[in-house]
Amino acid sequence: MINFLPRLITGIFYILLISGSIIYGIESFILVFFILTSIAVYESHLLWGKIKSTNSNYNSPNQSLIYRLPQYFVIQSMILLVLIPFTFDDLYNPFSILLIFILIWISDTMSYFFGSYFGKTKMKIKASPNKTWEGFIGGLLCSVIFSIISFNYIQEIYPFWKTISLGLLIPVFGLFGDIYQSKIKRMAGVKDSGYILPGHGGIFDRLDSAMGVSYIALVITLI
Repeated sequence: MINFLPRLITGIFYILLISGSIIYGIESFILVFFILTSIAVYESHLLWGKIKSTNSNYNSPNQSLIYRLPQYFVIQSMILLVLIPFTFDDLYNPFSILLIFILIWISDTMSYFFGSYFGKTKMKIKASPNKTWEGFIGGLLCSVIFSIISFNYIQEIYPFWKTISLGLLIPVFGLFGDIYQSKIKRMAGVKDSGYILPGHGGIFDRLDSAMGVSYIALVITLI
């Protein structure tokens, strides 16, 4: 509870920054995402340095590239996110990437809520031992519900099947992104990737779900 207020204020500021940059226009969207990507790459580079200095097998050919070079994962996934609003007939469609981020935020927030109040069954994920099935399912259901509401009552951005697919798959791939980032932090022996966001950690911490979602979100947008 001690960190609740700074966490809340930081979360609101972060959401307003992302949403505002997306809606305002191409220039603000690209600028803000370039800055966030640069900070996340720097944070992942620091983690990489810590892991490399303490793990002699880190550069082994048997180790996946995304674990040997988290900076590569950050850059690649952020580029995929930036491409999404430019894949429509119009030059720039802000509502596509905005919907994706809203579904990510809903999934993360409601997963945390249901996991905190109702979570009893652990998912048994070593990198994220506190994850529960109740939290995951709660976040998934809320994501699907909002995708239906968005399509029927707010704005039709994608065809219905794509909208539902995003609602279903964003919580799953967001979890993958969270697990990946948690494993990197465990390998580096740190709790947070940085300290720039009070109550949340670093930019890499806040964008972990979005980075995991980037791949499937672009595929659904393109097909």
